[in-house]
Amino acid sequence: MTSTRVALAILVVALWLGGLAAMHRRNANVSEAQQLAQVALRLQPSTFYYTIERDGQQIGGASSSLDTTANTLVSEEYFVGDYPSGKSLERTSTRWQTRLTRGFRLADLTIDIARPTKPFATNASVQEDTLLFIAGRRKSGGHPPAHYTFLPPLFTPSLAPVAFMLGGDHTIGRKKVMSVFDPTTRLVIRPELTIRAESLFTVVDSASINAAEEWSPAHSDTVRAWRIEGGPKGLVAWVDAEGRIVAAQAGSLTATRTAFEIAFKNAKAK
Repeated sequence: MTSTRVALAILVVALWLGGLAAMHRRNANVSEAQQLAQVALRLQPSTFYYTIERDGQQIGGASSSLDTTANTLVSEEYFVGDYPSGKSLERTSTRWQTRLTRGFRLADLTIDIARPTKPFATNASVQEDTLLFIAGRRKSGGHPPAHYTFLPPLFTPSLAPVAFMLGGDHTIGRKKVMSVFDPTTRLVIRPELTIRAESLFTVVDSASINAAEEWSPAHSDTVRAWRIEGGPKGLVAWVDAEGRIVAAQAGSLTATRTAFEIAFKNAKAK
């Protein structure tokens, strides 16, 4: 009887180990398309707000949203404020909308920059998975239509860390080369994103009017974030577990996640 029990126990353990091995092989053989589809399923629709500062002084506010429809995912970035133009500041509003398939594949994008001098607008779409068509528009800064081939999948600067963080573990030192559309050059670049550090951030999530009649923090929460380096234009970003920016810096400009009122209403009052 004892030998029978031992044999049965060995059989159960062997079957368990075999199941683990099969599951590991299945996970290891997931295609990139399947991985991106899983990213899309794990994505939580949400909107975050940011103060935009230059050399420590707030110059505007920004928002970043991700939403879902029946057939698409929609990403939208918005900024309004006094953006540096040469040696002066110029009132600027920017809206960048990107549509993706439910498999987290970029479909098309539209960028509109409204400002007193050199307004800019462009739109682009992905054709046949590896071709980016950038259309010419009246306000496109004089750029003609263009076609660029790229190594898929293609992302925008705000969506690349989302795919990076949701598509793998958050181990410090993890790297991945990704195709990213750079709107400043209208080119597809291949930066290598790398997780460099991990930390806890205190993030303001609600605001109230203070004695100076300005919006100030009313409540904060802690958010775990990972430092990602290798972004376009020397961008360094701290992102949460879903790849959404918590804080970022590029040159003298910084973005910090905060409450809507602090991001937009204080900047508008100034």
